[in-house]
Amino acid sequence: MTTRPKVQAEQHGNTDQERNQRTRTILEKRKDAILDALANPNLSRTEREKLEAQHKAIRADISTIRYGASIHELRALDRKWR
Repeated sequence: MTTRPKVQAEQHGNTDQERNQRTRTILEKRKDAILDALANPNLSRTEREKLEAQHKAIRADISTIRYGASIHELRALDRKWR
C-alpha cells in the first residue's frame, strides 16, 4: 500500500514532452562534462577509455530521445544518468 496521493501527471509538469526536454537537458549537461574531462591531457588511458564509452552511450541515448522515445524509455534514461 502506498501513501502517495494519486495526481495527474500534468499537474506536476510531467507530461511526455516536458520529461523529454528535462531528460535531454540532463544528458546534454552530462555530455558537456564528459567532453570537458576528455580535454584533460593528464587522463590515464583507462579513464579516457571509460569517458569515451560514456560519451558514446550518451550520444546514442540523445538520439533515442530525438527520434521519439516512449515514456518508459525516458524513465529508464532518467534512472540511468542521474
